Formats: sequence, C-alpha cells, structure tokens
Amino acid sequence: MTYTQQLSTAQNHSNIRIWTYGELPLPDWIPQHMVGGIEPNGTFMLTTELGRARVHPGNVIIERYGVVWVRPTEEASDFVDELKIDTEPPIANVGPGKARQFGAGGRTKSKTTKTASKAVDHHPRYLPPIGSQPSIEWIHLNRLSVDEVYQRSTDNEASRRLIASIAAKFDWRLCGPLVVSRRTDDTLTIIDGQHRWMAASRRSDIPQLPCCVFRYESIEEEARMFILANRARKPMNRLDDYFAALAAADEDALEIQQLVVDAGLRVARNTSSAAWASGEIAFTAAIATSIRKFGPAITSAVLTNMAVAFPEQKLRHGGAIFGGLVRIMSRPEPDFDPDRLVKALQTKSADEWGAYVVGLKGGDTRAMALREAIMSAYDKESSDVEA
Repeated sequence: MTYTQQLSTAQNHSNIRIWTYGELPLPDWIPQHMVGGIEPNGTFMLTTELGRARVHPGNVIIERYGVVWVRPTEEASDFVDELKIDTEPPIANVGPGKARQFGAGGRTKSKTTKTASKAVDHHPRYLPPIGSQPSIEWIHLNRLSVDEVYQRSTDNEASRRLIASIAAKFDWRLCGPLVVSRRTDDTLTIIDGQHRWMAASRRSDIPQLPCCVFRYESIEEEARMFILANRARKPMNRLDDYFAALAAADEDALEIQQLVVDAGLRVARNTSSAAWASGEIAFTAAIATSIRKFGPAITSAVLTNMAVAFPEQKLRHGGAIFGGLVRIMSRPEPDFDPDRLVKALQTKSADEWGAYVVGLKGGDTRAMALREAIMSAYDKESSDVEA
C-alpha cells in the first residue's frame, strides 16, 4: 500500500483527519488551529497539544477530536498507526527544565597555529579549458525536456516532496541557471535542474527559466556531464545546515539553540566527536524531533539532566543518551522520580554509558539500549533507597 493510500485509509478510521501542506484546497478545519497567517517564508504556526508548532510545506497535519499534530511526511503513517491504538499519556513530573539556568561553563579557547607560507614566484600552470563556452539564455518551460535514459526518476516520494516544496515557496534567489544541452535537432534537454523546472511548470506565473546552454557531441557525453555535475556537489552536513538556519533566524533553529543554552550545553561546530569540548553536542536533528513529538518541556528536561549528570565531560555518545532519556521521560513509569533518574545517570560517566551502544547500528536501536541500561540503574537506585 502506498503512503497516500495509507493516509487515505486512516482518514476513515477513528475520526482522524489528515492534510498535507501544499495540497489544495485548504480544509475548513485547519484555520481554527492557526496562529496568525502564512509568513513570507511559506510557513505558519498551529496550536497543538504540545504548544505551538511551525508547519513547513510538505508537512502533514493530523487532527482527531479537535487535537492536532504536525509530522514530516515520512513519520505520518507510523504516527497515525500509533494514534489508532493508543493515545499519548499525560506528562508527569519531568524534572528540571529550561527555566533552571546554568553557568555557561568554561569555554576552551582555540589556539590558532600560524604557519608561514612561502612566496611562490611563478604562476601555476593549468590545462586548457575543456569544451566551448555556453550561452546564457532565458528559455520558455515548454521548450525544455529531460532524457529518461540517464536522468534521475522523479517518480518517488522524496522527489515529489521536493518539487512541491520548491513550487510552494519558489524563490528566484535560490534558482541557479539550469544546465541544458542543445542537441543537433535544436531540442533543449535538461542535464541539471529538472526539479526546479518541474516545480516552475506547476505554477502559472513563471513562464521561463535561466539556462546555461551547452552543445555536447553525444547523449553519452551528456550523461557523463550529468554524473560529474551531481558527484561534484558537496552536501551540507547537519551542523552546517543548523548554523546556517540559525544565522537566518529560522524559528526552529532558534528554539533548539535556546533549549541547549538554557540547559548549560553548546552545539558543536564540528561533526567529529574527537574535536568536541566538554558540554558540546551535535544531535540537533534529534532535538528537533523530540520538540515536535513531545514538546519543549520534556526536551528541555532531558538536556538539562544531561548537563547536570555529566558536567565537564565530553558527550561523544550524547545522541544515544539523549534518545534513551527521551524514551524514559516521554512515557514515565508510575511514581517516576526525576531526581532519582539524575542519581542513576551519575553512577557512570558519559563514556561508560556510551559503551552500551558500541557496535550497535541505528538510532532507535542505540536509544533503546541506553533506555534499558539507564532504567536498570534507576531501579537499583530505587531498591537502595527502599533498603
């Protein structure tokens, strides 16, 4: 069963209503949950059971009995399945949160090593440029096409979401020229930029796109250029993406930053754990997921507990520890004691807790392993108190 069929079936079950941002028309039950209007970046705010949530194009909004949730497309089906058989438990006492302030801690000053560079007294020698110079043209959309012999298929959920997102909030500042081949029969074939072309084709206000037009000797040469164009790209890592979003004043990034700083931690600038200082973390995507699923209160409490339990320690396995704590604190056991949880965490160092996940693959597997290990220590603390 496809994703669309799964959600369609879910809408007929247990009074669940579902809408994907970008589809038309807008259901009449959406506006009653909106806070304000649609912002210039294409997002808007909804009031959910976990507080206000920001909705991006492509997100799925789920409603049941007047309560709404926001989920990315890839998480929606699993969430609806859970919703049909279960409901979220009330949030119990989750311990210290972001209201509790901590010192920023000692920041390690980086030492810059200055290396003397030797002057080069000759110009570097390069090979001659390959190929002929392109022409830069504005080309009408209906004159462009793609060759499915080598071009990537867009018949998949990821491509459909990307095209819908570009179309929903088309930004000329992000639309670089398409790379196009002018063939001997004067047809114009897209080598790089088909998602932008397909997104623009959905709209009525973008009749043409800028194109960098080349002439190639054969389809085989086009295909080679397609491979080189895609392999040459260096994808942004998760921390590059986060800090760029933070600099752009993205609301989600700002919220993550506030929770991390309030807990007494810092987001690392390097993805290599060997370069991290004490108190630095890199699991920004996991924090965003926790905020979306369980709200800022639980997320803040987990981060704060980590800062309290592991002061001045490197959190090389911080993501797994965070995942384990989220699973504990989002569904607390009866008579759950957050102070006892902190004491249980303090029975081992962060690296010793990390030893429980060495060799394990997958975020969920690692988080569940930490949950079981931490709860075992928590139960022992309970037994010691009773004794």
